[in-house]
Amino acid sequence: MNSRIPLVKRDLRQEITDDIIAALEKGVAPWQKPWQAGAFEMPLNPTSGKPYRGGNALQLMVAGMRNGFEDPRWITYRQAQENGWQVRRGEKGTQIEFWQFPSNQGEDHEGSRDDTPESSRDRFIYRVYTVFNSSQIEGIPTHTPGVRQEWEIIHDAEAILQNSGARISHDQQDRAFYHWLTDTIHLPPRAAFDSAGTYYGTALHETAHWTGAPGRLNRETLNESYRFGDVEYAKEELRAELASVFLMAERGIPHNPDDHAAYLGSSLKSLLDDKHEIFRAARDAHKAADLLIVLEHHKSLDQALAHINKPQCSIEQQPIGAETPVIPSMAWKENPSMEMEL
Repeated sequence: MNSRIPLVKRDLRQEITDDIIAALEKGVAPWQKPWQAGAFEMPLNPTSGKPYRGGNALQLMVAGMRNGFEDPRWITYRQAQENGWQVRRGEKGTQIEFWQFPSNQGEDHEGSRDDTPESSRDRFIYRVYTVFNSSQIEGIPTHTPGVRQEWEIIHDAEAILQNSGARISHDQQDRAFYHWLTDTIHLPPRAAFDSAGTYYGTALHETAHWTGAPGRLNRETLNESYRFGDVEYAKEELRAELASVFLMAERGIPHNPDDHAAYLGSSLKSLLDDKHEIFRAARDAHKAADLLIVLEHHKSLDQALAHINKPQCSIEQQPIGAETPVIPSMAWKENPSMEMEL
């Protein structure tokens, strides 16, 4: 008689989703940690120099927050050994996804194929890898984050907004929103914000909504968001918020999580119902951030779209509703129950 206990297939995506939901239910998202100017960096691989992207980036944020890791660097045990570094005995690693596509055989990817259902995985090489934070590794050089001056940060944030081509008006008293029908962004005056970080976080959130319009990324979650509180609205808010955070980390803009907390509750249902949703959201958010970064370098919209949609580009190699046309920023609202303008 075979008494062996059958192995249960591990569902990494469900585990990551559960971790993020647990954090959201406590009122803290993995990306919701205060940071001063230039003090936050996206998780990255120190051997390749590439940032982790999509769901992998969120998973490493969760692990870093849970374990109190301040270092953004994550590598495999083998990569550490190849560099003469040693993972300390007893340290527990964190799992991430690895995707390799038929057109890119031989390339290593730090990111994840965020929107690929399990039924289509036979067309790709899919693996789960274990990585360790640099705080768990002996011998690795100390990480020194780049320090940027405040004027540099403001200059770069302004460049993203101005070179996007988005029409931005500071004509509101206490609301911030993207108006779908007129394709315009509306914000309070700059003086109404208590800090540069609060202003740029809100402005980038709304500009992330702007990237999803038809003729740009044509994002379904934006174009099918009918009213505040529905599922597509919550999904779009999650994408805009993540894109804002990715851009702020990329440009070293200071971040205060209290400015970005109100929308969280509306995101829970979409995450609970579909374990792939947080991965889709992270993928779409990175694509929105990528578009704005490419436009920042004075490329035309057509050039920018062609650049980020190149089929030969891996995820890591890419740069980092009819009746309800307004997508308000939950980051700006102090009262999340405030009705939308129709």
